[in-house]
Amino acid sequence: MSDIPEDQVEGWLKKLERESWQLELLVSAFTIFLLIGANAEFKIFLKDLLYQYNFNNSAISIIYVFLVLIQRSIMALTISLIIHLTLRGFWIGTIGLRSVQSTIDFAKLNYSSFFTEKLKKRVVSLDKLVIRLDEICSVIFAFSFLVISILIAFGMYLIVLGVTGVGLSAVIKVLSGTWVTIMVIFAAIIFFVLVISGLIYMIDYFTLGFFKKIKWFSKVYYPFYRFYNVITLSGLSRSIYYYLISKFSKKRIRIVYSLVGIIILGTILFSFDQYQFFPEDEKNEYFAPTNAYDDKRPIGENINTISIPSNFIDKPHFQIFIRYNTADNELLRNNCPDFEPIKDDGLNWKLRIERTGGNFVITGQDYSSEDFERLLDCQKSIYQISINDSVHNAPSYHFYIHPAKQQKGILATIPTDNFTIGENKLDVKKVRIDSTGANQVTPFVSVPFWYNPN
Repeated sequence: MSDIPEDQVEGWLKKLERESWQLELLVSAFTIFLLIGANAEFKIFLKDLLYQYNFNNSAISIIYVFLVLIQRSIMALTISLIIHLTLRGFWIGTIGLRSVQSTIDFAKLNYSSFFTEKLKKRVVSLDKLVIRLDEICSVIFAFSFLVISILIAFGMYLIVLGVTGVGLSAVIKVLSGTWVTIMVIFAAIIFFVLVISGLIYMIDYFTLGFFKKIKWFSKVYYPFYRFYNVITLSGLSRSIYYYLISKFSKKRIRIVYSLVGIIILGTILFSFDQYQFFPEDEKNEYFAPTNAYDDKRPIGENINTISIPSNFIDKPHFQIFIRYNTADNELLRNNCPDFEPIKDDGLNWKLRIERTGGNFVITGQDYSSEDFERLLDCQKSIYQISINDSVHNAPSYHFYIHPAKQQKGILATIPTDNFTIGENKLDVKKVRIDSTGANQVTPFVSVPFWYNPN
């Protein structure tokens, strides 16, 4: 492009400006189609993550928050592009109308002189309307991607905080003595600087450059500005941001920011629901959860807590699948304090290096030496199963991977000899063994079913 004369570059850019609406329409329509499908798949992906992993850990939860922000970015972009496509269609219709009728013949309307004068002042001409709509559509198209960059920037900031916290915690664990105190103070200072500087950067962004206007502070702020531009990837949308805030009045931009903020806050704080006499909490004895029945659960849906074959049982044995929730690892460790599984809770090496006959051999990890019986005993120890208030102390247990989403858990089998003909209630409770060896039992889930051996 450096060898092309400036007048030709200018002409090329002018032509692109005039014909950009065609690309906008094409990109918007195609992107909306893809985003609607991507949003649905991303929701399923996030839901599966919650079932597969425990996000109570602060560092891992930040990753999940980042993924949620990406999903929100997809939703925001979809809505913005739908608005853009609608307005651009209106713009095309306005151009088509202008080719038929370019001016308004007020005399032909035969209105009163008072109303005619008012309409002449208030009604915008088609020429101005076409130009204004074209400008609004182009700005919305650019603003859509700016909104995404804001959400992703916030997510990247959270990831930096999380990675910094994990790194500093790992260093503190390997230190001892006075160095631990020094490192804790250093970590506190680092976090304080990151939080305060990040807050300043955010305020500066949404106030359209408040801190950049302060002469003495702008020199101090500039290194932090450059740092956050890199780690939040804001540099990718920086040109769009500055062009928008330099073209439009800051009052209008603040109004747009406020409206978007109010809409987001409203969706968080309020919900529309007319089911007054239906419980929101499904964990009660009067609720029959369809998720707990294999033949009632929608295909592709995860198992929340437990699952039984059907709400109608006629077999001599009754099987209960209890999903292994990784959030129970702490409870399992508490109930089995003298047992340590081979795998760690988190990252594990997949490879094993052995030296055989003077050569190094790389193989996969070998878990055959695991005490499987003890693993199963630990899993059993946290559950108490009862039918109609009758506790079953010795049901048959096995490890089991359920066909529904390949979820891991244990399968308990109970004979149906003592079941009541008609309605029965299955109660599963969580058991925590305290320091004295006593059992602390808390309700977990209740599922009704009907038994008829004939």
